[in-house]
Amino acid sequence: MITETGKIIAIEEVQGEIVARVECISKSACSSCNNNTSCGVGVVSKAFSDKSHSFELPYKEGMKVDTFIELNISNGDLIKSATLIYLLPLVFFIGSALLIKSTFMVNEGILIALSAVSAALGFAITRLIANKLFPHKQSKPLIKTKYD
Repeated sequence: MITETGKIIAIEEVQGEIVARVECISKSACSSCNNNTSCGVGVVSKAFSDKSHSFELPYKEGMKVDTFIELNISNGDLIKSATLIYLLPLVFFIGSALLIKSTFMVNEGILIALSAVSAALGFAITRLIANKLFPHKQSKPLIKTKYD
């Protein structure tokens, strides 16, 4: 189970539904490493500050602005979504490159361009599948909240 703490920054009505806008701050893994001062990746991560992400959750009784909530995502859901998002476009890219290379006699530039178009098609199909598997309005959300 992946756990993250978020802060409720607003409670508002969106399209007739009350939602809580939650903000989470992504921290670099380099901040917890002892070698971050001598490692090139650590130096680069210091140059880019922590990023904040905000999103909406369905409002639940007791949620208040400026309170912290705990967001939990199950490992299974994380693995399914990561596999879908990263692997499917990659399969489209590599699969199309192999298919084009074995079927047609094209130069590398055209092969790369056609493979990139195929990867873009993979991203579009991934989006369609993700919308079917993880609809925005669902009775059982992927992100579960626990608040005081």
